[in-house]
Amino acid sequence: MFTRLSLRAMLALVLAAGTAAAADAPPDSAKGPQSGPWKVGTVLALNLSQSSFSTNWASGDHSSVVWVLGTNATAERQFSPRFNWQNALTLAYGQTESQREDPAHPGRRVWDVPDKTTDQILFESTGRWTLHGLVDPYVALRAESQFADQSDPIGTLAFNPVKLKESAGVARVLEKTADAQTLTRLGLGLREAMGRTFTSASPRTTASYSTLDGGIEWQTDVKQPLMQKKVLYTGSLLVFEPLFYSRANALKDFDAAAIAAYPGRAAVADYWKTPNVNLQSTFAAQITRSLGVNLFAQWIYQKFDNATSVDGSQPLATRIASVDHGIRRGGQFKETLALAFSYRLF
Repeated sequence: MFTRLSLRAMLALVLAAGTAAAADAPPDSAKGPQSGPWKVGTVLALNLSQSSFSTNWASGDHSSVVWVLGTNATAERQFSPRFNWQNALTLAYGQTESQREDPAHPGRRVWDVPDKTTDQILFESTGRWTLHGLVDPYVALRAESQFADQSDPIGTLAFNPVKLKESAGVARVLEKTADAQTLTRLGLGLREAMGRTFTSASPRTTASYSTLDGGIEWQTDVKQPLMQKKVLYTGSLLVFEPLFYSRANALKDFDAAAIAAYPGRAAVADYWKTPNVNLQSTFAAQITRSLGVNLFAQWIYQKFDNATSVDGSQPLATRIASVDHGIRRGGQFKETLALAFSYRLF
């Protein structure tokens, strides 16, 4: 059985092997990457979608406004012909505001409370030894969170949960040009989640929790111009196969208690073993320097969210609500098409 210590030892071994390989690598090749300064880029974007209807519109549709404000920042540097460091930061937040019938004044409409539609904080940093061989060793750190967690009906929690992933392995550049790149990598990953959950509605009290799992990861990132460079496609496929989970025994205890109370309930103790898949695709067409159209699609399959609280000290009803919230027996799909106003800072 894998443990946190053994997996971290394996990650350290991969890192040490990469360092040793870099030290033993042959002299710099003329075809290899050359050291240079930081390549930094930051784009601010506002995506808008709006519809408006008169109060006597026959189909009964209501006016709405959907907005998403975000930024994408990248920083990459080839420190030497043998080491490359890439960093990427994505921030996005958006809401949908729509009208509804005013119960106090029939025939009139008022704007409802905005609903959150997009919320993402994502940072990823990858160090890769460019050894001019078949594969390159790499180490990576990925951090994820959100500005406002509104999943609990009791209230909202800021920056909850926080997910960290440390990984190491080997990578290979399948394509590299001035405009396009395809990079695939295979390695070992360690995922940690730290969060808070409400334990009482009145007064509002919270409890902290943490989880840990580890396994094998495979990730492929693609950037490819299409239609004579009129459209830019960026995509990412991440597959994670968990090998251990720190709350596995707690899930077994949960099953025993939940099935005893509700005999027809399905067991969920093995759900964490199912591979996780995250596929993202973005098609961006630039109409003018600051105006474009973006199509984003994402498909996620995560039967059990490793960031779920499985706290045996909580009442059974609370634990059932928490665990059920972390279960997705089918794939999740998201698609957005929007007019984007963007501004490149540098």
